[in-house]
Amino acid sequence: MKRLKKYFVITKVSLSNATAYRASILSRFCFYTLFIYVFMGLWKAIYREGSVHGYEYVQMVWYLIMTEFVAFSCGSSIFNTMNTDVKSGSIAYLLGRPTHYVFYQFFNSLGQILLNFICFGVLAISLGLLFVGPLPTFRLSGLLPLLLSVAISIMLNYFFLMLIGLSSFIMEDNFALYLIYQKLCFMLGTFLPVEFLPAWLQPIAKSLPFSYVYWAPAKLFVNYSPALFWELVPRQALWSAAAFVLTLLFYRVGVRRLQVNGG
Repeated sequence: MKRLKKYFVITKVSLSNATAYRASILSRFCFYTLFIYVFMGLWKAIYREGSVHGYEYVQMVWYLIMTEFVAFSCGSSIFNTMNTDVKSGSIAYLLGRPTHYVFYQFFNSLGQILLNFICFGVLAISLGLLFVGPLPTFRLSGLLPLLLSVAISIMLNYFFLMLIGLSSFIMEDNFALYLIYQKLCFMLGTFLPVEFLPAWLQPIAKSLPFSYVYWAPAKLFVNYSPALFWELVPRQALWSAAAFVLTLLFYRVGVRRLQVNGG
């Protein structure tokens, strides 16, 4: 209980710090709104011919709103934070704290994630209703399964970013890995549903973890069914657990190899 209390205090302080930067939240609100508005116009031009791959225009706009909601909810700088900690040597001081470094960073980011989730959740719903109206396929029975899927996708993305950040133990410059991960998520679900990919590529995309970051919760949102839930969410959970275990293993190996110069 004492250990849990420590991490609860860390999250509480993180949330307090996050609420202090209102200008940053407002600027990201503006960026989110502009982003959705621009791509909504793009999809409107595409959808003049009717539905595309089973997605109606309203569904596609809500899909985009959902994927960007997940992306902005995940808006944590953990990759840059861990890179800076390792390369500057400040991780040596963090390792001396009575907390596990991985768990400390997670709970330290949790306050920002919770604030993002609430704020951008309200904004996403407001923009969706304003731009295209209610989603006809949405059912209240799918709300809790959707929230579970979104939470898992945020964790999956977070631990992948943490895993890439920890690669700085070995690689002098790991920014290329971050860009590769970002572009894979971009191509496999952020702006285009997996169903829009060529037929031969869809099974490959569904067997990789990247599509379960954004495509899975958005797909579940616009076309919920219990069968779809049991198809997607267990895979999300499996990939999220794998990313978490790999993060802990990579951290243990990295700490053993750590050499801090100066500081």
